[in-house]
Amino acid sequence: MVLAHDKHLVQLFRTVMGETNVVTDLPEYLASVDDLFDTNADGGGFIDYDTATDFGDEALTFLKEEVQPLVDHGEYGLVFQILAHLMLKIDHVDIDDSDGEIMMIMSASDDLWEAVLTKADADVQQQVFDWLCKQLTKSLNIIEDTLDDLLFTYFKTPAFIDAKLVYTAKRFRAVQKHPDLWDYDWQIKKWLKHYLQMMSAAHVPDKQIIKFCGANLAIPQVRLFYSQFCLQHQDEAHAVQLLKDGKKLVTDDPSMLAELSRQLKDAYQQLGEQQLYRQELWQLLTEYAPADEMLFSELKQSYPTTDWPVIREQLLTAIAKNSNVDLKPLYVQENLLNPLLKAVVAADGLWDLRTYEPLLKPRFSDLLLAKYDHEVRKMATTTGTRRKYQQLVGILERMLAYPAGKSTVQAIVHDWQQQYPRRSAMMDELSRLNW
Repeated sequence: MVLAHDKHLVQLFRTVMGETNVVTDLPEYLASVDDLFDTNADGGGFIDYDTATDFGDEALTFLKEEVQPLVDHGEYGLVFQILAHLMLKIDHVDIDDSDGEIMMIMSASDDLWEAVLTKADADVQQQVFDWLCKQLTKSLNIIEDTLDDLLFTYFKTPAFIDAKLVYTAKRFRAVQKHPDLWDYDWQIKKWLKHYLQMMSAAHVPDKQIIKFCGANLAIPQVRLFYSQFCLQHQDEAHAVQLLKDGKKLVTDDPSMLAELSRQLKDAYQQLGEQQLYRQELWQLLTEYAPADEMLFSELKQSYPTTDWPVIREQLLTAIAKNSNVDLKPLYVQENLLNPLLKAVVAADGLWDLRTYEPLLKPRFSDLLLAKYDHEVRKMATTTGTRRKYQQLVGILERMLAYPAGKSTVQAIVHDWQQQYPRRSAMMDELSRLNW
């Protein structure tokens, strides 16, 4: 009798017994997906923050208890239809998912998609492929990256590679015709990247690649791809010229300028042009990617140990000319504690002090304690909630771990008692200070 009145148990029983049917069962599964959204939304279709938790839990339960059994029994066609419907519902849902419910649902779907795309027969895989291609021609919201990943992570057979080559070429040309799109640059980069990848995967003849690249050199990503292509074909001079010219064309695009420069320095290194390689690294570190730790280490490795200290000082001075550049990670990398201390003390607040405290405290405890003293007194000048006063006491307790910490904290507490006697919450929290 229980089975007769519980649709979930009925479906689960039929799945276990091998009695599922895509035509007859699909509408019920799709209705279950719809119910997830409808029962948790208000009259305007919005799922608020409080209800979002229930929505997320119910969706995860549905995937685990109703869809996973279908995967276990090889009902991949049915699973695909359910997941496709769920994805499209997610893309249009109006929800406050501040706790990440949508991402949890998408993540829980990953293994289900993988099962479909690695275990389903050719007909189902073709259905999924066609559906993905169709959806990616539309304007999507949050599911676009997921569908994009599915299309280009799976479908590795020669037939699918050829189909993706044709598809990506078509999408690239379609976007080119609409430069007025608000996300035109992003779409161009996306489909160009995929098309170039498919050209490589499909082993397109070199002449065809060269022709395409030559016709599209105005697009920086093509220039990057083509220069790499030239390097692979031992045409180093052409590769370098492509990159040097490219840098002149993208002076208003810092990220692309850095990317071109990175590839150019790699090309110089591959050619054994040590001086040009170092020059490009220097320009990256001082202009395009200031204070990048990996590039800094790379430049260091290119110099003899005896030469590096002088070069390092010149480099740090040049990098420091950039506004808002943070040299502290480089000071740590080089164990330059004195300039690190100076930078930490000069920084507002306590974030940097706490970050570098373990490294600096053994040698500069008095100066760090003075920094704490200054900052905690400044924080206390404005009133706040009890939570703020608890944070101040927490800082004082941290200061007690310093050699001169107790006397410093005693002086601070005494001063606050004289200055802020009417802050009852503050005085109460100070009385709880763990001396």
